[in-house]
Amino acid sequence: MNFRSTIYLCATAFLLAGCAPRSPIDAKKTGVSRTESSANKNTSALLTDKDIFGNETTLAVSEEDIQAALEGEAFRVPLNSTVILVQSGSHAPETAIQQEMSKYYTVSTFSGIPDRQKPVVCNKTEEGEPVASENMNYMQALRYIAAKGHQKAIIVYQDTLQSGKYDTLTKTTVWSDYKNEKLPDAASLRYLVRFTLVDVATGEWAAWSPVNYEYSVLPLQAGKADAGNTDQQINQLKQKTYAAVVKDLVNRYQ
Repeated sequence: MNFRSTIYLCATAFLLAGCAPRSPIDAKKTGVSRTESSANKNTSALLTDKDIFGNETTLAVSEEDIQAALEGEAFRVPLNSTVILVQSGSHAPETAIQQEMSKYYTVSTFSGIPDRQKPVVCNKTEEGEPVASENMNYMQALRYIAAKGHQKAIIVYQDTLQSGKYDTLTKTTVWSDYKNEKLPDAASLRYLVRFTLVDVATGEWAAWSPVNYEYSVLPLQAGKADAGNTDQQINQLKQKTYAAVVKDLVNRYQ
């Protein structure tokens, strides 16, 4: 690794840890403190809404702000745009969805595991006391990286695989997160996906949860291990879901 590469990697790590130039687009957010309770500082690898939306949910918003947002242009990601694809909680998105996205966009990928390290001190007061950087979050850092690469948009998806069991008393299917347990023949699977699309230049975003696809677990096939049979059916469910939801996403936002 040469000297220039070393400097670049260090700078990128420094940026994601919490030090970067403030964008005038997000000027309104800079007054919000980064103070977090200890309850929010956990080891979870999943992206939270705060990682994705920053301080949007804690800003003092007026009726004028809401009306101004409604007057903005509709969110668009034209065909063949350059995008960054992120899967929450994974170092890289699954190959299947990369292949589906690549049919419509020029796709780069980025880690969906946020940096939970203590924010890096960037500035000092006139008295020499350190001042922690403000308004730095995962998405703003990723927007900066995407801007350097001239990307049009960032597409983040959060996914959950659930198993369902039919309740004969209520005559409904009761769903819970799948945890690699053995599935009975009467079980069902569903794969829930939520997309968040962010415009790199403006910071505007759109969130969309497509209709989920349910899949009845097939009986164990003779000569096949139960684990292998379940994995195969899960992969088939994901393949079908990715193909359908990516096509819907493109039609919605192109």
